[in-house]
Amino acid sequence: MNDAVIAAAVGSIAPTLAAFLAYTNARAARRANQRTNLAGLAATVDSLRQAVQRTEAATGRIEHAVTGLRERTARIEGWIDRDPARVGHPRS
Repeated sequence: MNDAVIAAAVGSIAPTLAAFLAYTNARAARRANQRTNLAGLAATVDSLRQAVQRTEAATGRIEHAVTGLRERTARIEGWIDRDPARVGHPRS
């Protein structure tokens, strides 16, 4: 009976070791895949952040231009309110 147990133990070492190595290899592959996915996600988030910054900068420039147009329009309206007879005539 002792010889049978020893033979069974020796015979089970190879499949057990193979299963353990397969598990560790699969786990390492999953972790590498997750790192790759996270790196891709980080790159996507960074590109979106840059796009938002560019959009905010463009919006700021547009707001600045609109503010200038509002000021010019207010000046013209004030000029028209002060002297409606000069509307359509060049300034002298």
